[in-house]
Amino acid sequence: MARPQKQIRGKQLVARVMAATIAELARSGMDGLSIEDVAVRADVNKTTIYRRWPTPQVLAREALACATTSSPDPIDTGSLRGDVAQWAREFQRVARSPDMQTVIRLRFGTPGAGRMLALTNELAEKKHARSRAMLLRAVERGELPPDTDTDLVHEVMFGAMLYLVVFAPEPCDEARLERALLLVLDGAAHPQSPRRRGPRASTLHARGRRKADIKATK
Repeated sequence: MARPQKQIRGKQLVARVMAATIAELARSGMDGLSIEDVAVRADVNKTTIYRRWPTPQVLAREALACATTSSPDPIDTGSLRGDVAQWAREFQRVARSPDMQTVIRLRFGTPGAGRMLALTNELAEKKHARSRAMLLRAVERGELPPDTDTDLVHEVMFGAMLYLVVFAPEPCDEARLERALLLVLDGAAHPQSPRRRGPRASTLHARGRRKADIKATK
């Protein structure tokens, strides 16, 4: 006779179901996710899951949100460099967690269409709003010029972190990551005026040919 399942509640239940959901997403994807399979993997009754997460979509949304979560508080140490250092530490900690590694594979290792991409895009946008606000505060404090394209600066910084922490062939330590981000900040804080360049060589060559053609017709 099978032993009855041990009743679990509260945070322990949530943690077990969230971990099982991430594992099932990795196995079957968003379209193949089922509450029954999650219940078996988590070793809980499926009705327990249905009471809190009535559909696979609701379950997946919460599991992905938990896997990608960082502090809900604003990144505001009082200085832009301090904010960037905190952001980099948080990104490394979250990106290297096993659950987040699964989310990254789901986001970047699957075809670019479908509910999974839409859901991860939505979660990513909420996280980016927090770090973009960090740059807007830096403009208000005068640490970045008033006309700074904060969206572009954010995109470049996030792209650097994503490559160095997730995709680079060699692990990136905290100091190297911070140096990379500060390189971007230094460029944003001290923008260079576009140099006035002379005519390109191809233009000069074309002008010379035109002069030669004119002489030849005289």
